[in-house]
Amino acid sequence: MDIFITTRHFNAEEKIKAYLTEKLEKLENYFSKIVSIKAVLAKEGFRYAAELILTAKNINIVANEESDDIHSAIDLALHKLQKQLLKYRDKTKEYKSLKMSQEQQNQQEEEVE
Repeated sequence: MDIFITTRHFNAEEKIKAYLTEKLEKLENYFSKIVSIKAVLAKEGFRYAAELILTAKNINIVANEESDDIHSAIDLALHKLQKQLLKYRDKTKEYKSLKMSQEQQNQQEEEVE
């Protein structure tokens, strides 16, 4: 998984980049087919914005969040991204299990004939 961090209108400390990288690496526990994550951290006046763009096999997920503190903006955006990723993962699992059950039914019908 590749992680790209970009900042706009301020220079992020290494502590912030390390914090973000550590949090993003944990997303692989939820979904193993992640190709890359692009993080854009911006300062707009007195507010901080975090935009996370996740690219995986057959899917792109985007999460945006703003806050007065950069750490809370990162955490809120990560939470949004995590929810979307889990929702996608559960959908694909349901589809696969539905497909498997239909195949099993077809096999049973063929055996009965």
